[in-house]
Amino acid sequence: GGLLTYHVIPKFREMFIKANLYGVDLNKSSGIKVPEATGVITGCIFLMVSFIMIPFTYSDYLLEQTTTPFPHSEFVQLIAALLSISCMLLLGFADDVLDLRWRHKLLLPSMASLPLLMVYYITTNRTEIVVPTILRWLLGH
Repeated sequence: GGLLTYHVIPKFREMFIKANLYGVDLNKSSGIKVPEATGVITGCIFLMVSFIMIPFTYSDYLLEQTTTPFPHSEFVQLIAALLSISCMLLLGFADDVLDLRWRHKLLLPSMASLPLLMVYYITTNRTEIVVPTILRWLLGH
């Protein structure tokens, strides 16, 4: 995914500049136009790679090479996470293109997190946050 992103972003440079999605590098006197909103490219490639990997991740279940039942709750959590990422990707691009107001920037992430929260509530009825071991002393035991 990283290599694909590295090669694809420069190919879209002129397209973004032509669509007036660019800024000027203030640290250089040359005034070269720098394309903005290229995060949508990175996000789309991440989603494509994630979607392509789903059949490989669950291939044992799809090919019936295991006797354990299909992990439906894990699969639904994955799909809900990808849906939330898609919504946030749309928000980021819309913010770059439309210059959204703060009230919209606060509302849209809340809406984007709803699928994930609903799936967590239905499948496990809890959410967990794992703090790395070396940082646990900051939060207490």
